[in-house]
Parts: sequence; C-alpha cells; structure tokens
Amino acid sequence: MTTQQIADELNKNGWYQKKDGSTIQAFQIHGRTRNYANIFDRDGSTVSLIGQSITKVKVTTTEKPKETKQAPRPTSTNTKTSFDPISNADTTILILGTIPGDKSLELGEYYGHSRNKFWKIISTITNNDLPLTYSDKKGLLIKSKIGIWDVAHKANRKGSLDSAIEDEEPNDLDNFIARHKNLKVIGFNGTKSQALFDKYFDRKSDLKYISLPSTSPANTGIDFDNICKQWRQILNK
Repeated sequence: MTTQQIADELNKNGWYQKKDGSTIQAFQIHGRTRNYANIFDRDGSTVSLIGQSITKVKVTTTEKPKETKQAPRPTSTNTKTSFDPISNADTTILILGTIPGDKSLELGEYYGHSRNKFWKIISTITNNDLPLTYSDKKGLLIKSKIGIWDVAHKANRKGSLDSAIEDEEPNDLDNFIARHKNLKVIGFNGTKSQALFDKYFDRKSDLKYISLPSTSPANTGIDFDNICKQWRQILNK
C-alpha cells in the first residue's frame, strides 16, 4: 500500500487518533515505518511487510474493530507552528532548528529571544557587525548564502524546551533540498533538530551534515568562543 492509502484507512476507520485531533498525513506514516526497518520494506511511497509483496498487504474490513463515537479532540493550546524558511536560490548552507520558541512566536522572528546566541554567532563567524533589525538579520543570511528553517512544521510543546516537543509533524525538507540546487551543507542547531531530521528523512550522499551546539539560552555548558569555533565548520564546504 502507499503511505497515503494507509493514512486514509487509519483516518476513515478511526484506528488511531492524534492528541491534537488532526488527521494523519502520509509523510507521518513514512516517518514512523522508518523506525521499524525489521518489519517494513519501504520503496518510495509504498510500504509492505517484510517477506510479503505489496499486493498482499491489505486492510480488510473483517478486522475492523467496533466503531465507537468519540467527541472531536480540541486543538491543544500548546500547538506550535513553524515559520516559512529564509532562503533563496543561492543558498548553500541550511541551518535547521526544531520549532520556534515562545518568544520567537510572539515576535514573529526566528531566534527572537534576547539571550539566544544565533544572530551573534552568525555575524561573528561571517565577520559582520551584529544586525539591529530583523530585516537586516535576514539580509545578512541571504548575503552569506545561509538559509534557516525548522525540522518540525507543527508540534505540541509546553514552553520552549526542545525536550518538551511531542506529536511533531515535519516540514517538507526533501522538497526544500530538491529545489535548492546549490545547497552543500546542512547544520543542526542542537541535538534535537538532528534527531528529528533523522527520524523523518534520509541523508543525501552529496550533502555535508554538521552537528552544532545549540544557540538556545538553555545551553550554558559552552562559552561563546568555543561555540563560534564549532559553528565555523558550516563555512568549510
């Protein structure tokens, strides 16, 4: 079956419900089956049980459990949604976070918390003055051929800590990578963004992937000089 067919069957029969009450998407099936390589064969958008042909993997109505009416689940007030990416056709480096923190969402700006070190790091490693306005910050990224986005399109999270992220839905990073022909490097801003990426996506052999220390205010275990030293790796394409 295709991942879309599986998602449609689950949604139609109510065999699984997400905490926020939203429908199951095909890419979520693809991501989940990736975690069980000993059970499922994956071929593009098709999924089959190991040892069985795709035509044998069918959802039959005889196995359908008794239907029970359930009230729709309200959307969680802790549901957070990511911003659009900042990039252009010349982007060679993509920095991936998890999902914007509460202060960033309040301001409508990437890395909006005053103690987040992201913008200071980027200006330092590219030998530029620290931009004062958000427009200038975005301009610095474009000039430096650096793009930014988040792995999660939407997730439930109370507060701003990455450790609190639940029920995430990924952004379409495969499409982003395919459209940005000059992309050479993907940097993960913290271990959680890397873990989420590897949960949902396969790494491309022609791209360089770099794990970076988080710029979050919660990361107090590394001094600024050392964090910049590690972040300079993204410039070595």
